[in-house]
Amino acid sequence: MTQKDGQSSKRKLFAVLEILKKYSDEDHAVTSFDIIEKLAAEYDIAAERKSIYRDVDVLREIGFDIIKKGREGVFLASRRFEVAEIRMLNDAVLGASFITPSKTKVLSNKLVQELSIYQAKQIETQMYFDKRIKFDNEQILYIVDQLHTAIAAGKKVKFKYHRKKIVNNRVKRKYTRDHCISPYALIWSDDYYYLVGNYDKYDNLSHYRIDRMGNLEITDEPSRSFEEVSKYRGSFDAGDYVTRTFKMYSGEETEIDLICSNDILEKIIDKFGDGAHYMNCENDTFRVRTTGYMSEGLVDWLMMYSSQCYIKAPEELRERVIRRAAEIVEKQSYPGALDCAQNKN
Repeated sequence: MTQKDGQSSKRKLFAVLEILKKYSDEDHAVTSFDIIEKLAAEYDIAAERKSIYRDVDVLREIGFDIIKKGREGVFLASRRFEVAEIRMLNDAVLGASFITPSKTKVLSNKLVQELSIYQAKQIETQMYFDKRIKFDNEQILYIVDQLHTAIAAGKKVKFKYHRKKIVNNRVKRKYTRDHCISPYALIWSDDYYYLVGNYDKYDNLSHYRIDRMGNLEITDEPSRSFEEVSKYRGSFDAGDYVTRTFKMYSGEETEIDLICSNDILEKIIDKFGDGAHYMNCENDTFRVRTTGYMSEGLVDWLMMYSSQCYIKAPEELRERVIRRAAEIVEKQSYPGALDCAQNKN
C-alpha cells in the first residue's frame, strides 16, 4: 500500500465513523448501502460493501461500541455523552446569562452534534429557551480562557471593569480605570460568572463579574499568594468561599444563629448546606448555627425570609435587617421623595 492509499484509507475510516455518529442510534441502524451512499454524497469517497464491513470491524477493535441490528444494519450504541447529559449541558448553556446570544448558538450547535440527527431533533423540539437577559460581552470566552491561563501560571491580570449608566435615556456601558488582580478562582454563582482574587491595594478577597470585564491582559508580575489575604491554606477552597459569601458580597466573617419556620428548611439548607448545625425546636421551628460574611448581600437574602426567621445572633445583623425593613416602610409610605421628573431632552 502506498502512502497515498494509506491516507485515503484513514480518511475513509474517519468518514465511516462520522456517518455512524450522525445517522445511527439505537432506534436507527444504517446498512452498508446507506454508508456507501453517504460516503459518496458527503465525502466524495467511493467504496465497496466488503470494505465497509472491514472498517466497522476496525472501529470495533479500537473501542467503538457498534452493534449489528439484524438485517437493519449497524448503529453506534455508545457515545461520549448520553442524550440526557447533552440535554442538561444544553439547558445550562441556554440559561446562562453571561453567555452571549451568538456564543449560545455556537455552543448549543456543538453540543447537539455529539448526537445523531434523530436524537438532536428530539432535543431541539423539547428545547426551552429561557427569555432572561443575555449579556453582550463577546469577549467572554477569550476572557475565561485567559483567566484560566493566568491562574495556572500564577500571574496577575489587568482589565477594565464597566458599570452601566443612563445617557440620553439609553443604557450605556462605562468602563472604569484598570484593575490589577491576583486571580485565584472562577466561580459560577446565581447565574453569574465571577473571578475571585485580590486587588493590590487591599488584604482581602474580592470578586468581579466576568461579563463586565474588558481589555484583559496577563501581566508578567507574579500573583500574590491567597494565603496572605484569606484563611485558606494549601489550595483555594472555592466551594467554601461560595457557601460563606452571600450574593457575592464580602464582609467580616461572623457566627450566625437563626430560628426558622420549618416551611423554609429547604431554602436554609440550599444556602448553608448540610454542614451547618441544625436542631429541632418546638412550634414547627428549627435552629441553625453556621458562619457567614456580614454583608449587604446577607441582609438582602434574610429580608426575603424575615417573617419566617428570627436572627438570634449576631445582634448587629438583626439590627441591620430591622433598619432595612424600616427603610422599606418609609420609601413605600412616602414615594414622593423618589418621584421622577422626566427629562424632556
